[in-house]
Amino acid sequence: MQAAKERAIPALYFTNLISARPLMGPAGAGSLAQVVNAALGNKARFDSMREFFEGVGTGHAAGVWEKVPRDRPEFRKKNAALAAKAAKEKTSVAEDAPC
Repeated sequence: MQAAKERAIPALYFTNLISARPLMGPAGAGSLAQVVNAALGNKARFDSMREFFEGVGTGHAAGVWEKVPRDRPEFRKKNAALAAKAAKEKTSVAEDAPC
């Protein structure tokens, strides 16, 4: 959903908006079509919001900050290596466990 929003593509969560509707038969198809068409009809609104907010809080600076955080790729790379090592150790421990 977030990826769709960032690309200004109308998208729907599977929440009460969809899950509370009948999904089978002609009534279900018609009901669901109304919701989807309403979302697609908001494409212009998505485009204007994207244009307004372009470049604000993206990537490492996503969120609300008093000062924009500094990007630290070396820190991200180090933590990715540590996470990969931990995952590898967890896998090897699971393989060694008796059945």
